Amino acid sequence: MKKSYLYIFMLVLVSLSHFYLYKSTFVENLDLQIYDLSTSFLEMNENKQNSRVVVVDIDEKSLQALGQWPWPRVMLAQLINKVSASQASAIGLDILLPEKDRTSPIEIENFYKTYFHIDLTIEGLDKKYFNNDLILADVIHNTHSVLSYYLSDTPLTNNKCNNIFTVPNTSDFLQLNSYLYLMCNSAIIQNASSMQGFVNKYVDLDGVLRKIPLLAQKEDKTLPSLALATLLSIDDSVRYDKDTMEVLGHSIDTSRDSSVLLNYYSNKGYKKLSALDLLQMSEAKELLQGKIVLLGSSAIALHDRVIIPHSREIAGVLVNATVIGNILDDSLISQPNRYKIYNLLLSFFLSVLLAIILFRENRVWIVVLLVIVLVVSIAANLFELNAGIYISLGYLLVPFLVHYFIINLLSIVIDVIEKRVFLEELNQSQIALFDSMVHVAEVHDTETGEHIVRTKKYVKLLAKSIYDKGLYKDYLNLKKIEMIYQTSALHDIGKVGITDLILKKKGKLTEAEFHVMKTHAKLGKNIIDNAISSYKENDFFVTARNIAYFHHEKYDGSGYPKGLVGVEIPLEARIMALADVYDALMSKRVYKEAFAYEKTKNIILDGRLKHFDPIVIDAFLDKEEEFKTISQVYANK
Repeated sequence: MKKSYLYIFMLVLVSLSHFYLYKSTFVENLDLQIYDLSTSFLEMNENKQNSRVVVVDIDEKSLQALGQWPWPRVMLAQLINKVSASQASAIGLDILLPEKDRTSPIEIENFYKTYFHIDLTIEGLDKKYFNNDLILADVIHNTHSVLSYYLSDTPLTNNKCNNIFTVPNTSDFLQLNSYLYLMCNSAIIQNASSMQGFVNKYVDLDGVLRKIPLLAQKEDKTLPSLALATLLSIDDSVRYDKDTMEVLGHSIDTSRDSSVLLNYYSNKGYKKLSALDLLQMSEAKELLQGKIVLLGSSAIALHDRVIIPHSREIAGVLVNATVIGNILDDSLISQPNRYKIYNLLLSFFLSVLLAIILFRENRVWIVVLLVIVLVVSIAANLFELNAGIYISLGYLLVPFLVHYFIINLLSIVIDVIEKRVFLEELNQSQIALFDSMVHVAEVHDTETGEHIVRTKKYVKLLAKSIYDKGLYKDYLNLKKIEMIYQTSALHDIGKVGITDLILKKKGKLTEAEFHVMKTHAKLGKNIIDNAISSYKENDFFVTARNIAYFHHEKYDGSGYPKGLVGVEIPLEARIMALADVYDALMSKRVYKEAFAYEKTKNIILDGRLKHFDPIVIDAFLDKEEEFKTISQVYANK
């Protein structure tokens, strides 16, 4: 494959994969894990206290003493009055009260009349105490407490809410989440409050709550969260500057949906006061004066608990306490959307750079680039995070590391392909060189390349037939068959050392001449041994040496040069012996004419257990039609 095509392929791959990763939840999820790891490393807010906010907690102790939820609303009214009397600066209720209070005397009378037709009359009770909702509503109105509601995209049972507090939105930057419905408090309670906020909490893909929106949209109205509404009950002015919102003199950098990353405090960092303890106090001015007080519950039975980073679980009311504390401490963490895009673009550039380095074969620089990117990006992330900005490092590192892996994998694949091509070319070059050496040995014969081609094909047929029968399993395999096929060309390499007077002689050799001719086996061994000494011994050279040295051995021990018997002769040499004799008989030589096939076959069969291994003869009989075809197609020209 041309490198220009690889460049184009890598560019397309990197482009498409970056687009996919940006749209996928894979990067988003890993980015959140990097955020958790980063905040853990810096120990954000671990040693700080949320001193501006106090949570009045309807905890397990309070429920055990005063009864399970929901309490009569006169008790909530008493709690709120206690807080207000302590001169708290703001009160927010992280509690939804969508239904009427069924413990109100008027509701009890109505219940017995409706279901049991009993006119129950509660005597001796002032009429102003007959409706707990009116009592609570009056307290909420007088204390300017902030109520909560829940936003939804699906219809809810109590979604007709009046008097909803909204904030002006003059920012073109914000693109808020929009909702169709909301669940608010019962009408009496709802109308008592001039300020409310939503209590929706949005967990990430892994079920962890890391961020919360400060604003949401319903129809054309901009609605604040409970935490923001509670702050605005002190001063309801809100100013916008692009992606920055200013509240009570504090600047808040948000994402486009107004979300902010929360900087949670340690468990000891939250100031909590049990509702039971507050009700039993004569006054709580020392604890609550000037504080922002949130009324909520940490009771497990009320199911208002969330998982936050580092596998901590906290009550939902503490999430709003975190938001308020972060805003007042200027410790909120913003995650501007632009950093996601910047990081994706930077990752794209670095991935392309990786591809360029790869194709220029500067492998060391790939590792150097990885180290530089990791060190610089992690340092920049920690620096910015300490300043209250999370730069969405996952959108740089995750795509970059994915492409680093892919590009290195591609590099390995390219190396393997190039080495395979190189080795194949080297192997073919070696084979061509071996064939040329054999041609040199036979240059004075009328036979040239055809003898090599034929004998190579014969030995391959024989070896494959033996292999297919399951014989010599420990020795013979496809790789070995290919090796025998290639090295068989060297069987007569030793003839380069034989004089032309003997090689070209027409007629039968004398005993002395035949003795000289037989030395070509030893000469062939010496040539290959010389090659081994220049490199190292391996299966290829050993196979070539066995064929060159032993292919004139005979099964009964009457052959040369060593007089080996039976299986003492290497298998490849036994195979070569039959192939060489067959080709010699079927071919015209200076000292004879070509024999007919049947005569050749009979000579081969007569050599069973004498000249030839019976296993090799059986293989020949299995492949005799192929033998005929090869001798015809590659006949001497």
